[in-house]
Amino acid sequence: MQADRTKWDYKHQVLGMRRMPPWRLFLWVKLIEAVAQLRPRALLRWAWHPEARIRHAIRWYYRMGRRVWVHEVIGFLFRDRVREDGRTVADHLGGAQDHEEEASRPTRARRRPIAPLAQSTASR
Repeated sequence: MQADRTKWDYKHQVLGMRRMPPWRLFLWVKLIEAVAQLRPRALLRWAWHPEARIRHAIRWYYRMGRRVWVHEVIGFLFRDRVREDGRTVADHLGGAQDHEEEASRPTRARRRPIAPLAQSTASR
């Protein structure tokens, strides 16, 4: 897992998992991206959208996506440092803060006894 908290997103494995190594998670994320971007309908929009401005925007998005994809693969292979020290969610984000939450504390409302209506009107 990565110690850098800024990489807490769907593309980076921040916490270690017992049954999935980081390379497999990375591979699955890249596969999901490819399946979403290379659908026939998406490719048809890229090639033959009727509005030139939208077609230009779609093509720009694909160009940027290719650059980002290459950058992420290189980063995963050569820059990102993975460590295996057994951190937990509590180690990563800090302990639970339930003791600080006031909304979940039970409150005891102080109630005044309600005088019967006959007594309260008779005393006026």
